[in-house]
Amino acid sequence: MLSHLPDLSVAGSKLSANDLLRVCRDLAWSEMAAMPGIRYRLGPRLPCSQASKWPDWSSGGLALDSLACMQLATAAAVWCNAQDVGFEDLFLAKRNAQDWAEAMQRARSAGARGFTFSTSGSTGKRQHIRHAHDSLIYEAHSWAQVLRASALPVSRIVTLVPCHHIYGFIWGVLVPKALGVPVIDASHEALPELLAGDLLVGVPDQWQWLAGSGRAGAAPVQGVTSTAPMSGPVHQRLITAEGAALTWLSRLIQIYGSTQTGGIAWRDHPDTPYTLAPGRSRSAGGEVELLLPGGALVPLGLQDEVRWTGTNQFELLGRTDSCVQVGGHNVSPAWVREQLLAYPAVEDASVRLDTAAPLPRLKAFVVLKTPSNRSQQAGLQEWALENLPWYAALSSICYGAELPCNVMGKPSDWPVQNWNLL
Repeated sequence: MLSHLPDLSVAGSKLSANDLLRVCRDLAWSEMAAMPGIRYRLGPRLPCSQASKWPDWSSGGLALDSLACMQLATAAAVWCNAQDVGFEDLFLAKRNAQDWAEAMQRARSAGARGFTFSTSGSTGKRQHIRHAHDSLIYEAHSWAQVLRASALPVSRIVTLVPCHHIYGFIWGVLVPKALGVPVIDASHEALPELLAGDLLVGVPDQWQWLAGSGRAGAAPVQGVTSTAPMSGPVHQRLITAEGAALTWLSRLIQIYGSTQTGGIAWRDHPDTPYTLAPGRSRSAGGEVELLLPGGALVPLGLQDEVRWTGTNQFELLGRTDSCVQVGGHNVSPAWVREQLLAYPAVEDASVRLDTAAPLPRLKAFVVLKTPSNRSQQAGLQEWALENLPWYAALSSICYGAELPCNVMGKPSDWPVQNWNLL
């Protein structure tokens, strides 16, 4: 329970200037990557050249227009709750991530508290979820407690996850502090040499990519995954080193949670129930409650139906909404359909998860107002590439005179054949 966790006064939990720099780098890159026409000019989130380490959107950099700069400034001010001390306008004059970090330090020194994490907006209206700093620190210590209970030591954390998201912030910023170990940022395409004692933090798409990479390294290395369901076969392949899979992964921990709740439970085998993390408990009504640092119990709203298998263990039965997980983001196919219907040439559309794709992606079936019009098809595909955020991008679009239906007249799936691949 949380009462057994270290006192915050000695936890070394204060954010450093470098912590804020990392957050600002990832926040700026993520916001710009979702802007139409910008993401193709961005380059990788972690450039090889240290000279271009911090995203720059000034006239000498990406030269964003005033509306885009305002969007970026708002995102930074919201993340650090600068509005608490009236510092929102401070970010409008900033044109690179390093200046952002300095502004965040000023806002926090002036009394801004906590952090606000945003959902992608691809499930409908974008939500801003505020979390108290102390609560996030306690969560980090609860995961440190889970890790210390294992016989496998952790001497370094390597994170592939942007640290402005709640999962990346907890595991890439706060858990290293709780454990007293260093952390390095990396990408799955350019993974550094992993050493015994490393803990690799990623999302399911990255783990699936690594599973097929044939990469080898020193054992024992542990891994953590979250933000979306982890495929059971991929998990098993990773830890048993079947075929061309990793040969150095001794344990892979799946974290269940959300932006709204933070981490709730964990498991390290795909066929076992989830176990509540320290500080979380089952209520009399079968819900999950979080014990806050001050002793209050707060109910956590789950996004899935669950079946309890014990006092602190449960199995997931399925989501309570219609969202699917793509690239670590919750995406509503209905929301993507609405975007397609707003395109002038589209009469009707259906959007589904492409379960046959190597990695989870969305597919669409579109009925044009002028069927078989090649020009309209090309225009729609160009529009989709420019306007849909990458996690809502379509792997392919199929065209027809009417949407697919089964013999009962109900909407049905469609095969991946002769599609216009994007």
